[in-house]
Amino acid sequence: MARKQREPVHAVDVSLKAADIARADAAVTLRVWAKGEPLGTIQIGQGTIGWKPAHKRRFQRMSWSRFAANFE
Repeated sequence: MARKQREPVHAVDVSLKAADIARADAAVTLRVWAKGEPLGTIQIGQGTIGWKPAHKRRFQRMSWSRFAANFE
């Protein structure tokens, strides 16, 4: 018997350009959606990771060391 497929709850949009990858200070930006509504944006860089909730103006940035300490 086949399993019933569920609709995905979350979606992530990623956009990269070749010119962005070549730059030394480039960051990857991920837009996160839940059930068609934007949750926020994650920005991953070489030195920091940042989260900006939807409808906010500024990123909340933290170092990779501080980010990793949240999961220990």
